[in-house]
Amino acid sequence: MPSRASPTQICTAILDSVQHGLYPDSEDIISAPFPPSALSDAWKLFDNAREQVKARVRSFSKDSAQDIDGWISQAKQLRNDIETVQSSSRDISSKAQKNRDLQRDVHDASSKLHLLEEELAFNRAMAAMIEDVCHVRRAIGQIQDLSSQGDLLEAIEIMVETEKKLELAEKGHRIKAFGVLAIVTKDLRQDIVEALNRRWHHSIRIDAQTCTVSLPQNLQPISAIASAMETLGLLLEHIVDLTRQLELAILLPRLQLQNGAHERTLVVDGNTLKLSESASTSNMPRLIDDLSTFIAFLKANLPPSIVDPLSKVLMPILVERLISLRLAAAIPENLNALRGFDSTRNEIQRFSEAIGSYGWPAQGQLNAWIDRIPQLWVQQRQISSLDNVRLLLGRGYGEIKTVERVETQVISQQDRLFTANAQSNNWDAGWSDQDGSSSPERVHSLQNTAGDQNEEDVSAWGLHDEADEETNSENQASFAGSDDAHDAWGWGDDQNIAESSLGPQDDGRKPSRQGTNGHDGHNGQQEVTLREFYNITTLPVGILELINNVVSDVDEISKRNLSCFPPDSAVPGLCAVPNLLLVMYRASASNFYSINNNGNMFLYNDCLWLVDQLQEIVQCRSPKQSRLRLHDDIVALRAFGKRSYGREMESQRTIIKDLLDGAQGFVNCTEPPFSQECDLAVRTMVDRLRDTHRQWKGVLSYSALLQSLGSLLSTVIDKIIIDVEDMSDISEPESQRLTAYCRQIIAVEDLFLPQQPADSTSSPEDAVPLTAVYVPGWFRFQYLSEILDSSLVDIKYLWTDGGLKLEYDLEEVVDLIEALFADSEHRRRAIGDIRRSSGR
Repeated sequence: MPSRASPTQICTAILDSVQHGLYPDSEDIISAPFPPSALSDAWKLFDNAREQVKARVRSFSKDSAQDIDGWISQAKQLRNDIETVQSSSRDISSKAQKNRDLQRDVHDASSKLHLLEEELAFNRAMAAMIEDVCHVRRAIGQIQDLSSQGDLLEAIEIMVETEKKLELAEKGHRIKAFGVLAIVTKDLRQDIVEALNRRWHHSIRIDAQTCTVSLPQNLQPISAIASAMETLGLLLEHIVDLTRQLELAILLPRLQLQNGAHERTLVVDGNTLKLSESASTSNMPRLIDDLSTFIAFLKANLPPSIVDPLSKVLMPILVERLISLRLAAAIPENLNALRGFDSTRNEIQRFSEAIGSYGWPAQGQLNAWIDRIPQLWVQQRQISSLDNVRLLLGRGYGEIKTVERVETQVISQQDRLFTANAQSNNWDAGWSDQDGSSSPERVHSLQNTAGDQNEEDVSAWGLHDEADEETNSENQASFAGSDDAHDAWGWGDDQNIAESSLGPQDDGRKPSRQGTNGHDGHNGQQEVTLREFYNITTLPVGILELINNVVSDVDEISKRNLSCFPPDSAVPGLCAVPNLLLVMYRASASNFYSINNNGNMFLYNDCLWLVDQLQEIVQCRSPKQSRLRLHDDIVALRAFGKRSYGREMESQRTIIKDLLDGAQGFVNCTEPPFSQECDLAVRTMVDRLRDTHRQWKGVLSYSALLQSLGSLLSTVIDKIIIDVEDMSDISEPESQRLTAYCRQIIAVEDLFLPQQPADSTSSPEDAVPLTAVYVPGWFRFQYLSEILDSSLVDIKYLWTDGGLKLEYDLEEVVDLIEALFADSEHRRRAIGDIRRSSGR
């Protein structure tokens, strides 16, 4: 589409844009192309516009001509000023250059002056240095002359001053000349030191082989030597060496005993001190006299310049050696020998006062030891007692000892114990079957009689413990609060052991009734003596003997008047010895008892026997007067013994469970090879029970033995009952095999026969086993054997007319019937009758 804008419009739009910066408003002009033919018109238009601009400029120029003339005159004046300033600048620049030249000349002159001053200072320093070198050389010459003349003290004074000057000179002038002079001075110092050492050793002669000390008769030379050494800083080193030589040559040979109990004595011959060759019996007064002689000899034959520093080094060593070699061993361990120790204490006090009179140190050290004699004696008793415990445990069990525990109780005539006594002649009549076994009905019918008699035995033996239960419960918190201390000994490792396995009931001792001591008919009461026997080792006997020795010493100190042993200072520490012995026993016993198969049971018996003996010691002493604090240790020892018993029981239970695990729950017990595994498991388990009975029979009391075996047997029957009840289907051969297994286990009741008195005339075959008394669930197990071998009619009879419902609940019996018998009308009828008899 052709553009509607004319060339003139296009040129006008371009001119407006150049002159005024206007943008065309018409879209036609904006989009129109610029035709070449419009160039001539555009140039004309631009020329006209330029001429118009020129005309306007001329018009403006004419109006402001006067202003322009003023501007021109000002511009000329400005140019003149600029030329003036430029001229001044050139003058200033030339003057500045001249000043710089002058400053350079001044700097050169100053440098030359400084160089001359440095040269003068160097010359003066060189002169002073040369003068110092000459002075040092002259001093070295004087030192050499004085040394050759033997005047070492003056030579040392000059040498010390020379060394100070050399040290200052070396810091100010690092030149080789002073280094050479320092080396020469060092060599001179070494020569002087060697000369002093020769004079020192010539004046003080000590021979450790012959135990002889020779000191100079004239103190002036050795005093001068000491002064010279002190000036050189060598005196303390020689004092220490002198102390070591005196210790080796005199002190140790004098303090150490020769040939066991003999000692040598000191002999003073003028200015010589030596030990006699002959030995005499150990004597504390003679030893103190010799030490006093030794100190007086040194003080008389050595100048103060040596004695004073020597006393500060020698006396602490002398007192320490005296205490460690003689005084510590002089304290008698036996209390009866303490009266003779008073003289020894007085001699030590006299020696301490002698040291104080000389003004020498270590008097306080001796006095402190004298004040600590009671504590040292107690410490010695503690160490020896603990060592005796270690030796006692190291010797092993020793001879096994049978001990008896006797307790007397007063009971009323209405007690069942008298009823049991009245029936004791025929209470087990009619119990034995022809096959020698006991049926649950017959055993259960006499449960009250046997159970009551056993309960009387247990309660009668444990009545004394009821009074202690409150006290033990009060101390339980404190005992449990000391778990950290027990953990340090390894205690508390058996916390996973069941609480019931910590010990037989009533301390594991249910005694047999042996006889009566009296009868009070008026009050209807009777005094009954209960006793039993069990075995212990000799270890608790030795521990008790050590404790009794300590207790007797406590009583003796409290009664006797010993000047060196005030009761308030010795008794508290001595009363702690039994506690330490018991802690040592508890900490070490497990390791020593473990070497025996019955170690845990022996440890249990030993602990409880020791507890009884300790309680007797505590009861025999008034709580207000006694300072023994054995209650917590008695509680800890009883718990320690029960933990040992618990570990043994848990170990035996684990073994028995592992043996029964070989039966694999009696599943497929009639099919090889499972049948052989079941037979082996039951047989080895029974053999294990009998072996355990043989081992423990010579350790535990009879009642504790039966209770321990009863606990193990209870573990066996509980597992078997659970395994049988878990079987959902029991065939007739399996039932017969399970019945045989039960009868093998029931046969171990011969281990639970009551102990017959020595004067008993009854036959052992007539005795009724006490298995039901010591084995919880024994009737339950026997009923299981009857159920496995009975018909539905028999099981229903046991439930309705027997005692089966006393041991099993309804659902357990129903589950057993369903597992033993196939589903039939007879089974459903029997189950229904059983449910109806139970009211369901």
